[in-house]
Amino acid sequence: MAHLLSESQLEQFNTEGFVVVNDFFSAEELQPVIDAITVLVGELADDLFAAGKIKDKCENEGFYTRLSKLEEQFKGAAVLLHKKGKLPLELATLWSNPRLLDVIEQLIGPEIAGHPVWNLRTKTPNNPSVTVPWHQDAAYLSGASDTTMQPTAWIPLIDAVAETGCMEVMRYGHQAGIVAPHECCTGPTWYIQIPEDKIKPTLGQHLEQVICEVPFGGFLLINQLIPHRSLENLSKRIRWSVDLRWQRPDLPHGFFGVKDPILIRSAKEPNHRPDWASWGAVDRHTKSAETLNFKWDEDRFSTVISGPWMKRWPITSHNAHTAAFNADSEDISGWHKS
Repeated sequence: MAHLLSESQLEQFNTEGFVVVNDFFSAEELQPVIDAITVLVGELADDLFAAGKIKDKCENEGFYTRLSKLEEQFKGAAVLLHKKGKLPLELATLWSNPRLLDVIEQLIGPEIAGHPVWNLRTKTPNNPSVTVPWHQDAAYLSGASDTTMQPTAWIPLIDAVAETGCMEVMRYGHQAGIVAPHECCTGPTWYIQIPEDKIKPTLGQHLEQVICEVPFGGFLLINQLIPHRSLENLSKRIRWSVDLRWQRPDLPHGFFGVKDPILIRSAKEPNHRPDWASWGAVDRHTKSAETLNFKWDEDRFSTVISGPWMKRWPITSHNAHTAAFNADSEDISGWHKS
């Protein structure tokens, strides 16, 4: 089973901005994460049922179908679970997997922090709300961290192929070293996007679209400046995945002063152990609203998502998500706290 990136894999990541790493995790390493997500889905079902939002908790459905059945009864169930942002210990354990950290150390060195922006992707079939358009990860942060190396591992919990909605990247898209202009927001969603016809004129005509299929047990490693998107899930199964991000702890993280990264590994402090419970207890969504002075809907069944990225980019499509964001909130240029 793979451990470190080979020289050719490192070369691909540095030159092309991404690399698919196959056969990295064992089933035994990923099963605790699947079990933890199963618990989260059960908690969501219980909550929806108790509130009279659904009539069937679909307890006989499995990991790859249950959330879809809940979605059929309550449109937005997948968004609610994505929005919840609860970090199970099992996911934190995967985030700090020693072999995975060894790979990240190859890219950023021995001082490694986990970035506060991580995600559980609840990609139910044929659901535009969980299909992310072309963007660069750095565009969701303030400009302070545009040049901070922030590698992300996208880890699917299923064989991620085109039919199930795997990732697509723009090879070489990081080489310009810039964040392209984005627009907010895509259709009825909270996602920002780079219009596809603007990607090559802005970042280089030599860019190439690459569909990145990743078998269960592998992951896609991307640079924070590589344009990427998820394809629509056309299968009948949920394409579960998580994306985890790291950086050096002494560099700007760009999260608008809302929440600092968590130190995971340190050569300076070899006995350091991250306090995941305390760090995970700080909800980045509500903390963003408090810090940046915009409205965060406290209705636990609201599927509205707003955030400070809406201040960085022009709002070209207004919807419920942009309406919830206070356009008069303070200028984010003052929130480059790291």
